Amino acid sequence: MSDHSHGHQCPQHTEDDVCIPVVDTSCGSAEANPKMMSHPKIDSELEDALRYDEHGTEIISTLDVRPNLRNAVWEARNRSHLIGLRAGSPTPSGLVGTMRSAVVNGMSIADITGNAHTVERTPTMADQLPIDSVMFTFVLSGESFHFNGTSPPVLVKQGEVAIYDSDSPFMLGFTEAMHAVVASVPRHHLVDIGMQDCFRRLKVIRHAGTGVETEMARDLLDVLRGAFERPVDVDVHEFDDTLLANALRTLRRLSVQPTQTSYHYFTAATAFIESHFDDPRLSIADIAHTLSLSQRHLGRIFAARETTVARHIQKLRLQHARRLLVSPESCHMGVAEVGRRCGFSSPSHFSKAFRAYFGVTPTEDRRAGSLPTAD
Repeated sequence: MSDHSHGHQCPQHTEDDVCIPVVDTSCGSAEANPKMMSHPKIDSELEDALRYDEHGTEIISTLDVRPNLRNAVWEARNRSHLIGLRAGSPTPSGLVGTMRSAVVNGMSIADITGNAHTVERTPTMADQLPIDSVMFTFVLSGESFHFNGTSPPVLVKQGEVAIYDSDSPFMLGFTEAMHAVVASVPRHHLVDIGMQDCFRRLKVIRHAGTGVETEMARDLLDVLRGAFERPVDVDVHEFDDTLLANALRTLRRLSVQPTQTSYHYFTAATAFIESHFDDPRLSIADIAHTLSLSQRHLGRIFAARETTVARHIQKLRLQHARRLLVSPESCHMGVAEVGRRCGFSSPSHFSKAFRAYFGVTPTEDRRAGSLPTAD
């Protein structure tokens, strides 16, 4: 990867077009100076491309941006809301993408869809615009390659996550239409969990990796996506503090990994719960007896994953109940019947637990889904 750009002759443009000069950074820090990288036309296009969803989340799309400005607009958005990068696309239309972005206590999160493109963090950017964070790229569709300039490119497939240092130069590319969630977590947030010096080198969590890592990646993605669903009437500081705490608690599981035997017991326990959660008499003693474990040992296995057996059972029951409430196939069931089928001993217990977990009653949740009710 190189920081050097060569002289650029502006091609023929209409009077509405703008020529964005390529700056030679070999003799100075022009590349690292945000003012020198800005341009009134880019700022105007970026402002016109900005939208907000019902949660107040900022969204920009380059689809309606003039093709000759798309890469520059994408760079400007990344620079202000994620990380300073160079952007490019092999397609004549330029980088056509959509980015939903949120900032939670200094942690930047972006949900990105787009066409084939590359982004590059050059040595000059990393040196003169350091942000000292850990980057997470969750590849949800398409495939990406990660190249650091010294080792062969690393392929990151759909469903996998790349974790890397923000201030180590890199190039990240997608060869086809893509969807990814990208997060930048400041290293000072990692001090409390003892991971501030982790991830200096690229780490990829594969499908075939350890179960703990795969589970952690999936749970962390769920936590980060919550940043885009913040209710408009919630206390912002409390919401952000909770989301950050949940993200760090989930991430900590990478440094405190249970043994492989523990993982097998956990898998067996969750499979048993999945098959018996509809029984209101299901107990920790039943699960421990089935696995030939003590209840205390079983509790420690779940505690290593920041949960308890009872909490896992409750979560599974509530999630299944919600699916039944909003599914057209089960709209004939009354709310009480849904609760009974999911293992709740009484309608009042079901309603109270549901409201505590989802913030609404089962009836309110069903009505929000616009389904007919049998109650």
